[in-house]
Amino acid sequence: IVDNNDGTFTYTDEDGGTTVIDASNLETLTTIALNADNASIDYVDEDGITTNLNLAAVVANLEALTTIVDNNDGTFTYTDEDGGTTVIDASNLETLTSIALNADNASIDYVDEDGITTNLNLAAVVANLEALTTIVDNLETVTTLAASGSNLVYVDEDGSTTTLDVANLETLTSISQSTTTGVITYTDEDAATTNVNVVSADSGNQIDVGADGGAFMNAPSIYALGKVAGNGTAAAIYGATVSRSSEGDYDITFSTALSNANYIIQLTILDCGGDCPGNTGANYDDPGITYYGQSTTGFSVNIGDSDNGTTAKDDIDLEFMFTVMVLPN
Repeated sequence: IVDNNDGTFTYTDEDGGTTVIDASNLETLTTIALNADNASIDYVDEDGITTNLNLAAVVANLEALTTIVDNNDGTFTYTDEDGGTTVIDASNLETLTSIALNADNASIDYVDEDGITTNLNLAAVVANLEALTTIVDNLETVTTLAASGSNLVYVDEDGSTTTLDVANLETLTSISQSTTTGVITYTDEDAATTNVNVVSADSGNQIDVGADGGAFMNAPSIYALGKVAGNGTAAAIYGATVSRSSEGDYDITFSTALSNANYIIQLTILDCGGDCPGNTGANYDDPGITYYGQSTTGFSVNIGDSDNGTTAKDDIDLEFMFTVMVLPN
């Protein structure tokens, strides 16, 4: 039998007779394809008859449905195809082991699922794994640096010596102050000088030069002052305290005693408007203030009215102010 490559075959029998066979007469054509509904299959037989196979029905018939649900308590419920349920305890599936550093800080304890502890000696492990290395002194370079008088002597790795003259490296500057004029003089490395005036030479300057050359304010200074009510209460006071000893008399005490009693006292009283307290006569309208008992620790004040000098002085309580000034030495 020979293929004629045109859809026919030539058959030659035992007697040499030939028969041409047309293959198209022998073929039966069928097809199978997925239906457009994507849920069934269309089968077309040799006679062109179509048979539709419903896949949804086939799948439903063959499908087995099972479920597994987490019970949120460490268990799961499994439901099989027949509706039977099985509870699975996850804790029964877990095997617990632990590993921790032993209290000796030199070994590790491993506890298996059965609670059996195995101790691992880290010291032995480290000793086994440790690699010891050394470096020979052939690679070492030795240098020295030492002082010799005003020089530095440096010896390198080959023993060669280098002398460094420190004096050649040093730069010298100086600064000084005159205790007479207070002028500060700065001298740089090149011996050039610069003068700085601490106290001005201008006329009318009240600042002098102190014993150490510094600026010194040589002028009167306020040592104590205050404003005192008639009852002896200080409304405002500095450098002192005050108390009323009797009617019209007050004691001023310095916070710090002075070296001498030659200080200046300035006093002033309130104008009582022609009617001083403690007196009803029309002529008692000219009060005065005086000091007494001046010492290094303080002084006393008296306030009174003498009726323009026609009668004896009558002490009265009246508001006053005081200022104490100290003169320079």
